[in-house]
Amino acid sequence: MIAWFSIAPDDGSGSYSKHVAAALRVIRESGFAFRLGAMGTEVEGPRDEVFALLARCHEVLATAPGVRRTDTVIKIDDRIGADTGELDRKVSAVERLI
Repeated sequence: MIAWFSIAPDDGSGSYSKHVAAALRVIRESGFAFRLGAMGTEVEGPRDEVFALLARCHEVLATAPGVRRTDTVIKIDDRIGADTGELDRKVSAVERLI
């Protein structure tokens, strides 16, 4: 499963970089393949484990000092039988056509 997500904790600063860094630490510890983008992050792995990882990321950011509200957006591509390799395969498939 691939999940694209964006977590926006409101701490009044107008900046998200320290929050993104905190989420990436959680993701790196998971060992899952991931790709950081300018407006969100993709992570790939088994369904239940990815859901648990997203919940951990949300919890870490929602409970950060000064955070009053947290907005999380998640988009999921759940392809049965494909737990790994899809992040690169999907991009390669398009690049072959252009």
